[in-house]
Amino acid sequence: MNIQFKNIGIHLGTRVHGAEIRSQIVEAMKQSDKIVFDFSDVETVSNSFADECFAKLTLFFSLDEVKSKTTFVNASPFIKAVIANSFKARLQQQALA
Repeated sequence: MNIQFKNIGIHLGTRVHGAEIRSQIVEAMKQSDKIVFDFSDVETVSNSFADECFAKLTLFFSLDEVKSKTTFVNASPFIKAVIANSFKARLQQQALA
């Protein structure tokens, strides 16, 4: 499965969009598909979108499973940092629960 985020928008900012895409990702991961997240032409990703779409995957799968079944390509350093920070915050929150 290859998700072209530019088809969703070049500025990804809402939890609603993130949750919609996450549901597709969860189903693909259950089928053991390798998923490529392509950020070509995407300019920004908000913390909210990154948390909903990516970090909340850890509510369904271990972090190791998420890492082994997904690949991020063509993401700017800014987008990579936002996504990494969303995982860090989500995992810290889960550790406190």
